[in-house]
Amino acid sequence: MRAGWARITGIGVAAIVLVSVPFARDDRRRGAGFVAAALASFLVQQILIAKALTRHHEEDPDDLDAVDALTLSRGLGASIVAAAALAGRRDRRSYAAKVAWPLALAGSTLTDWIDGPLARRRGRGPTHLGRVLDLELDSWLTLATTLAGTRLGSLDAICLITPSLRYLAMASPISYEEVHSVGKSVRARNLGITQMTLALASFAPFAGSFSTRLARAGSRLLVPIHVAALAAGLATARRREGTAGSGWL
Repeated sequence: MRAGWARITGIGVAAIVLVSVPFARDDRRRGAGFVAAALASFLVQQILIAKALTRHHEEDPDDLDAVDALTLSRGLGASIVAAAALAGRRDRRSYAAKVAWPLALAGSTLTDWIDGPLARRRGRGPTHLGRVLDLELDSWLTLATTLAGTRLGSLDAICLITPSLRYLAMASPISYEEVHSVGKSVRARNLGITQMTLALASFAPFAGSFSTRLARAGSRLLVPIHVAALAAGLATARRREGTAGSGWL
């Protein structure tokens, strides 16, 4: 067990327990449900990262540091957002929404903007593991925020299709490297930003009825656009793999 990994894991567990206290005061069953969901999600994330550290890429460090903690805070935030959406009352003015919304906002803006520049300033630049985590944690946060939008806000359940598609793509025969490249494209990033913005607008505690209706309508329109864009990107990736395979043979 690496020291940096252990510190980040311990801080994450403590944060989840702390956030659960108001849930438990209001309803012990909701509090227990929140802790179970958030801890399970966060600990699975940390176990996968621990395994990645044991077989790290040449350019990767063998432990996590403060900048990695900043990146991983998005995964912790996503776990809390998803658990709050599942365990909390379905009301955007509830404690669940008041916890989930600022965490989702901070994860999709502040921590996402500064971890890359900080990694470059520390002298070793973004690592292979860091590049993977950046996209995977962004994707997980987008899915968690969209779930919060459907449970606490005005989004329809069909909107969960768009952030789930990437995980279906990862289960396809297409290599992870190609799926990753599609996810890092400018088109995918712009669609992801739009999706996050609409999801955040749908359950903002201070939002009015007009903005939540607008977010609902916009998210509906985004579903076929996102599906078509991902299908086109994966088709291109599949052709690239086929061409590379033919060249190898």
